[in-house]
Amino acid sequence: MNVSNERYLNAIKLFLTAVTPLEYQAYQGYAHVGRQFSGIGARIASQMQSIDELRHVQTQIHAMSHYNKFFDGFQDWAHMHDRVWYLSVPKSFFEDARSAGPFEFLLAISFAFEYVLTNLLFVPFMSGAAYNGDMATVTFGFSAQSDEARHMTLGLEIVKFLLEQHE
Repeated sequence: MNVSNERYLNAIKLFLTAVTPLEYQAYQGYAHVGRQFSGIGARIASQMQSIDELRHVQTQIHAMSHYNKFFDGFQDWAHMHDRVWYLSVPKSFFEDARSAGPFEFLLAISFAFEYVLTNLLFVPFMSGAAYNGDMATVTFGFSAQSDEARHMTLGLEIVKFLLEQHE
């Protein structure tokens, strides 16, 4: 691997072990919400977003398997998700969103998470990967970032659709 700084790997461990389970919860939530809508537009938008989230999970797991060949700390991310303190807030956020109704889920995840927080995660992540010579992660990051732009658009349209239902 062509990584310039060992501290970067610790940041990657934090990022991948934190974001991957959240992406998986988003996938499950969108799949569930997509089945509840009677309107075809919102149903398809939610299901497409679910597929994108699942692809992100698969890509991140693939990245972890690549790192796991050379470094320790990536092998038990699903187990550690329940045990690390720094995930208590995002884990609680997703659990609350998934246990709420479709409108609350879409508002929390499509707007608050996808629109506001995801850009704060992925933009520095890609910059740090490029700075440290990790071009495989840069490729994944650019792919995820282009998906996030689509997620923001779909999320806002679904929220707009839900708000206009009873006009």
